[in-house]
Amino acid sequence: MHDAAPGDDASIADLAAAVVALAREIESRHEHADYIPLTQTERLVLGTLDRHGESAPGALAERLGMQRSNLSTALRGLEAKALVARRRSSPDGRGVLVSSTPLAAENLSRLRARWAEVLEAVTPEELDVASVADSLHEMTQALIEQRRSRS
Repeated sequence: MHDAAPGDDASIADLAAAVVALAREIESRHEHADYIPLTQTERLVLGTLDRHGESAPGALAERLGMQRSNLSTALRGLEAKALVARRRSSPDGRGVLVSSTPLAAENLSRLRARWAEVLEAVTPEELDVASVADSLHEMTQALIEQRRSRS
């Protein structure tokens, strides 16, 4: 890591590399059988449905910055695992809304507990975890807004 001042290009690049490496290490510890295994895309879809609620597939694809075909694949997988449900949203039967199921909420809770278990063991005591999480969330939201404004 660089000893550069916060906010310079090297420090920001180091932050991005650390986030990617941390995510990879967390991902490698998904060996427990107390939750339904999910692909990264499936986790993104379920996390979005959890935060924002029921959605039309097109709106969900836009929110995630995904191609509709990739989202359809993820939704089929989630539906096969009983983690999402589809329902008709219009009287003529053409509109569809997808939502997460109670099983998805339970699965997400177990997955988040596993993530917490993995990180609690290595988190420095002096780290303000809530502040770091808030900052990373803000950065993620800013990147999402930038992507949307370019569309």
